[in-house]
Amino acid sequence: MEGCFVNLGAVLIFALAAPAPVPKSTPAPLRVRAAHAPDPCGERDSGLLATLDRPTIGYSSCAVKPKNTVIELGYSEETVSGAAPAANATYPQGFLRYGLRPNVELDFIGPAYGVTRLGATTTRGWFDSGVGAKFELAHNARSALAVDLLYTAPTGDRTFTLGAPSETVNFDASLALSPAVGVATTIGVTSTAGKSLNGNSARFDALLPSVVVTDEFDPRTQLYLEAYGTTELRPDGGSRFALDGGVQYLLTPSFEVDLEAGRTVTDLTRSDYVGFGFGIRLAPRDRPRRY
Repeated sequence: MEGCFVNLGAVLIFALAAPAPVPKSTPAPLRVRAAHAPDPCGERDSGLLATLDRPTIGYSSCAVKPKNTVIELGYSEETVSGAAPAANATYPQGFLRYGLRPNVELDFIGPAYGVTRLGATTTRGWFDSGVGAKFELAHNARSALAVDLLYTAPTGDRTFTLGAPSETVNFDASLALSPAVGVATTIGVTSTAGKSLNGNSARFDALLPSVVVTDEFDPRTQLYLEAYGTTELRPDGGSRFALDGGVQYLLTPSFEVDLEAGRTVTDLTRSDYVGFGFGIRLAPRDRPRRY
């Protein structure tokens, strides 16, 4: 929830490793009592369809509820065409989120392991890991606003590390358009590092916009369609535009499964990817229950 197979799970530049996500479901406008407006992110514990970042590229505007833990895991396979055709896989796309206090969560970014096949050569290794936090700024029965702060360190293996720390700030917003349909956006700003086409390493800044439309056609199932991009891919330029979509299904209120597919276009390559993943909520007051 998720291109050139750069680590967006850590810094939103690698489009597949980040789990991320934009609100998958902002609940429909509800009858609001004067004393209490329904919480679109879950009343007592985190609502998974609203709170998960994966499998989209944008991030949710719902912070994890206090003392809740949300674990996001996934696998994706990408086929890249162009001057150097390749196949890339990444897993487990780890993203661990803990509700520290009302409207505040702490995040651990990673681990993410990559496998790249280029001709007869296969390269394997770990991507960079890091930490982050989400601050839910406001919400009512129909909408929510949040800010994410993300930091990754150059902890990955030589082929997969960015080679320098990266910092990202995301501005998240979501709005329910009807009892079933919602729209959300994440506008990210990142300071990161990479290599130019001539092989020189340098830092650069980029804007990371995304917008997603969701359709929750029953309490357990949700479809989404997303468009996202990157204004700079490397120190000497480049850009990305992509479309992805998928389905999410709640096996239980605390366990989500999802399938996704997407197409990415950059100034140098074209790629298609498919993936699947899981969202797991751990809450101290969880009780076994069924729909």
